[in-house]
Amino acid sequence: MKFVQEQLGHGSIQITPDIYAHISKKLEDTNMEKFEKFTNNILK
Repeated sequence: MKFVQEQLGHGSIQITPDIYAHISKKLEDTNMEKFEKFTNNILK
């Protein structure tokens, strides 16, 4: 997170997750759906 903050020029480390947390949650949900589909196919 610190690297991202510095690259984007955010003055505070808290700004970065405040702005981008919704993107992380969306990626997490999408990846979990993919993982569930993958594991369901293995267990059949």
